[in-house]
Amino acid sequence: MISKVFAKRIALLKQRLCDVQLDAFLIARDVNVSYVSGFDGHDAVILVTRGKSFFITDSRYVEHVKKTVKGFEVILAGKTLYEVIREIASEHKLNRIGFESTNLPYSVVVRLKKIVAGSVLVPTTGLVEGLRIIKDSREIQLIKESLRLTKSVLARIRRLVKPGVSEEFIARKIEMMYLGAGAKSNFSPIVAAGANSSMPHALPTPRKISRNDLVMIDLGCSLAGYNSDLTRMVVTGKLNSRIAKIADVVQTAQVSAIKAVRPGAKLADIDAAARTDIAGEGYGKYFGHALGHGVGMEVHEAPSVSSLSSETARPGMVFTIEPAIYMPGLGGVRIEDMVLVTEKGCEVLSR
Repeated sequence: MISKVFAKRIALLKQRLCDVQLDAFLIARDVNVSYVSGFDGHDAVILVTRGKSFFITDSRYVEHVKKTVKGFEVILAGKTLYEVIREIASEHKLNRIGFESTNLPYSVVVRLKKIVAGSVLVPTTGLVEGLRIIKDSREIQLIKESLRLTKSVLARIRRLVKPGVSEEFIARKIEMMYLGAGAKSNFSPIVAAGANSSMPHALPTPRKISRNDLVMIDLGCSLAGYNSDLTRMVVTGKLNSRIAKIADVVQTAQVSAIKAVRPGAKLADIDAAARTDIAGEGYGKYFGHALGHGVGMEVHEAPSVSSLSSETARPGMVFTIEPAIYMPGLGGVRIEDMVLVTEKGCEVLSR
């Protein structure tokens, strides 16, 4: 079953090679190598041609690769990687070879151009990421499992959020809970109390949580190769009226954005649905970041749900909806959920 998934991904990638007039494509990003092959190690590259697919690694991984990676011709790079690619390019008459321009270092590209002199190296972006943007049923299930763990950790953490406990203590507890469950935090947890919550990516500090604090907790994990991302606000007493008003506005904005999620909707319009509510209440300048981002094999991946996005929502997309208001000196409120675009609308995965 799983090998069929990777075979389908390679077939789709080969079709994209035809669409962009490439004879081959060099994949070097670890996450993209894993996506098309299932290999979860390092120091491996994949060269996909319109005919064959080559998996190139070194002696440290070759035995594992031969046992687990199917559908590829596995090559042990006894020589340098560059020479292996040159030999393949020469044998298969590869005139135009695409490479991941945002991943391959400039010095590597320069050297590769010299060695593979008979081929044209074509900088490309988004070839594999464009496939990853639509999740299949297995990926959606793995994302849901990651989210279930995050929700469980959050429920346990809520009970620890009380006056006298530090932000750092809560953050470290989150990391330990994930490790105890066989996962790991996919970013340093954000635990920001009171005025510290006005910083979107505040670092946990020794500051002790006080009574009547509003505490921002942003957490997520990587489990079985897939990620989750969730933000909740926890109150340790009674909210002051200004923060309560902000919280109401953010919650209303999130409801509006989620209602706007459906196949064919412009992601920029989904962003606008939340932004319009926030701006309408006079807080527009206090919401500076995009409304959301894709989540999958990476916690931040395509698509971006922002005013600059040219994408439209398609079934299988998974992304966050996280409107916020940040008031320096007072505090901030962010509510983040993950949604799946379905054939008829959307499913909120994190509730």
